[in-house]
Amino acid sequence: MDVQPVTTPSGVSPAPASVSKTPHDKEVNEVSFTAYPKLMFIWPIILAGLVFWPLAWESALPVLGWTYLLIWVFVVLTLGVDVGRDQAVFWVVLLLLIGAGGALVNAWWQIPVLTNIYGFFGSLGVKYDRGFGLGMSVVLAIPFVIMIFWSRFNDRWRITHNEFEHYRFGRTTESLGRGAKTIRIEYPDVFEAVLGLAGTLIVYSATGRQELRRIPHVLFLPYVRAKLNKVLETMAVTGLAQAAAEEEEG
Repeated sequence: MDVQPVTTPSGVSPAPASVSKTPHDKEVNEVSFTAYPKLMFIWPIILAGLVFWPLAWESALPVLGWTYLLIWVFVVLTLGVDVGRDQAVFWVVLLLLIGAGGALVNAWWQIPVLTNIYGFFGSLGVKYDRGFGLGMSVVLAIPFVIMIFWSRFNDRWRITHNEFEHYRFGRTTESLGRGAKTIRIEYPDVFEAVLGLAGTLIVYSATGRQELRRIPHVLFLPYVRAKLNKVLETMAVTGLAQAAAEEEEG
């Protein structure tokens, strides 16, 4: 899918001595986030069971049943495959063509293809079971909550002007050390982007040629990227100031 580079500290022109800031500007000294496993994306199933419980009156059971089924399909696809942007566009166009083709066949040759498909699914008698839905939410909520706490202890990242630190419970804290870095972001799965604005954050060397770390499933990645821009801009200006000071001393 598309790759969007974040601020690259190397090659940045020196900043002026005084930079005017608006009252809304806020200095960002660090960015902290957690990389969660794919289990994070089961949250729609948990939420659906809780929300559908008070809505499950008799007349709404078929609609809720199909909605719950489609949520399950969407979540299973999110957990099982990575669908990039181009693939998603292809499948959407293909489904639209199938729908248009079925309508044309019905209009020209009076063959009710789409009507027969709708009739088949309608004959299945799908209905939502409020007890099953709530029970599924409660059962899935247990590993979901454990996963959240475990990820915060075992897969937490902290990026400052000087270091990229990876905190892991019971293990030595991993650090990429000082120096300029290039950071890029990817959205390898459209479903993950829809369910959590999630993507992959990739840390490269200052030249952008060597991949140092790949951090998948970062939630709210656009927000994290915006904060990283500010941190890395400060890192670049600091590096230029240090280089200038070294030249004066030399």
